[in-house]
Amino acid sequence: MHNINKRDNMSLYNLLSSRPAVNMLKMLYDGEVVEKASYSMNLSDIKKNMRAVSGNNMPLNDNAFNSAANSAVVILKHSELITADDIDDDIALSITNKGKEFIELFDQLIELSNPDADINRNNPKKHIAVKYGLTQQEKKILALCYKMSKESGMEYISLKELASELFPRDYKKKLSIIARDINKLKELNLMARDDEAKGSKKTGAKKRTMVKVTDKGFKTIKEQYLKGVLG
Repeated sequence: MHNINKRDNMSLYNLLSSRPAVNMLKMLYDGEVVEKASYSMNLSDIKKNMRAVSGNNMPLNDNAFNSAANSAVVILKHSELITADDIDDDIALSITNKGKEFIELFDQLIELSNPDADINRNNPKKHIAVKYGLTQQEKKILALCYKMSKESGMEYISLKELASELFPRDYKKKLSIIARDINKLKELNLMARDDEAKGSKKTGAKKRTMVKVTDKGFKTIKEQYLKGVLG
């Protein structure tokens, strides 16, 4: 039997007692799993949606509202229910497999505790299985990262270089999408990432994200697969 320690209890309590965190996670779940419209959302867009639908459940003061939303991101990220990537002046949020399972169990708990709860139990989309098949773009990212690493002789390559190879014309606009896909590959242990400091504090240089294909990822890449995806 799994032993739940005091730290686990506090983490779960913080999550369940934060309405903004639960609402934020539900929005990410609906966007990817139910509506299949987006695999990631910017924090600024989520705040707008939360403000529109929350009514009196969220503080009306702008500072309090932003503080509550930012705290929700911290709680969800700490619980490994979402990933968060700094993209320009915003933050791209994506739900993890763990986050999807949490929402599906949460809905089932609501239904069990309140049979009259309006969660549309007859909707087949509500209880679909969590699947993690790779998209063509995720396959291409995996293969291209391996190819670039092999050609450069470096274990890690920068996310920026990878993005510019994938989208030479407008890679900056695609960074959030690529970062999201890499996080999914990382969750599957097919890729790894490392946010290393570029330069020193004196120069004021920003960190850069480095990525690589793991041993497990390498095993999934065969010569004919590389030719098929990258050719």
